[in-house]
Amino acid sequence: MFKNYHFLTSASAPSVEHFKKYAQEVIRPRVTSPDDLIIDIGGNDGILLSFVKDYARVLNVDPADNLASLSERNGVPFYPAFFTSQTADDILATYGKARMVVANNVFAHTDPLRNVFKGIAKLIGDDGTFVFEVHWAKHFVEEGAFDQIYHEHLCFHSLHALRHLIEAAGMNVFDVHIVPMQGRSLRVFAAKGRTPTANVDRVLSEEKAAGLTDEATYHSFAQKIGANKEKLLKLLRELKAAGKKIIGYGAPAKGNTLLNYYRIGPDVLDYLTDTTTLKQGLYSPGMHIPIVSPDILLTDTPDYILLLAWNFKDMILEKEKALRQKGVKFIITVPDVEVL
Repeated sequence: MFKNYHFLTSASAPSVEHFKKYAQEVIRPRVTSPDDLIIDIGGNDGILLSFVKDYARVLNVDPADNLASLSERNGVPFYPAFFTSQTADDILATYGKARMVVANNVFAHTDPLRNVFKGIAKLIGDDGTFVFEVHWAKHFVEEGAFDQIYHEHLCFHSLHALRHLIEAAGMNVFDVHIVPMQGRSLRVFAAKGRTPTANVDRVLSEEKAAGLTDEATYHSFAQKIGANKEKLLKLLRELKAAGKKIIGYGAPAKGNTLLNYYRIGPDVLDYLTDTTTLKQGLYSPGMHIPIVSPDILLTDTPDYILLLAWNFKDMILEKEKALRQKGVKFIITVPDVEVL
């Protein structure tokens, strides 16, 4: 599945901006020498490290063969592999230890994590730092963001769980930030023997107060999903009965979870737009809705747009101000169904 990967980080303007800021605020301040090695596990087309390559040695470890040339074009050396503890040994033998290892939005589909974390612990040694971002279980549950579950997103993490996994690999969590990616994500900082900041206890307390350790919380989550489904389908039926033209904005994997579970197909949505050229000209999995370039919206104006890339809602609404001024309405699905 990951040897020929169709999501490109560079095709998402919000992601590029996020990783540019990540490099400036998190990675570059920790670089002490041009000889330092910064490794990105699952670095896709190398966008994050492209903002670091002028300050340190960089290496993108990713199994997707089709992304190698794109990463190299961004000036980021590509190491084609699924990361394991053995991969870490091979990298150590060739490149030496890493000043920092980063991994973002990859641990939702990485198994076994204990083996991966042990490999990272080898790479950073006693002085390095491990920083990673994951979907936060608290946001996932509270917002009813069930559409983030799909074939490659199987795990949603709490800091409670991550802390145990990291400690089992001989590291400790010394800081954590909440960042506005995928709704809200955890950015976790780990190393060996670092004193934790107050952020760690604060986030652990937030999780406990939110009921993440209580089974009843997850039953309520399921009920919220069912209610949202009925509300959205009722709205779409009414709009189609009134002769309204509806399209979908974005063809992210999360969108296909929603489309398939709600059974929304080409009889409801004329097409999906997506900036990723590798997706254009194809059809959405399961419901078979055509995927086209967003350029179509320059000449074809719908009445309503179902926003499937809801995690970039604010940026998209600002970007499509001209469409909204024409009277086009956006339908939001998470956390609640609303029309803007």
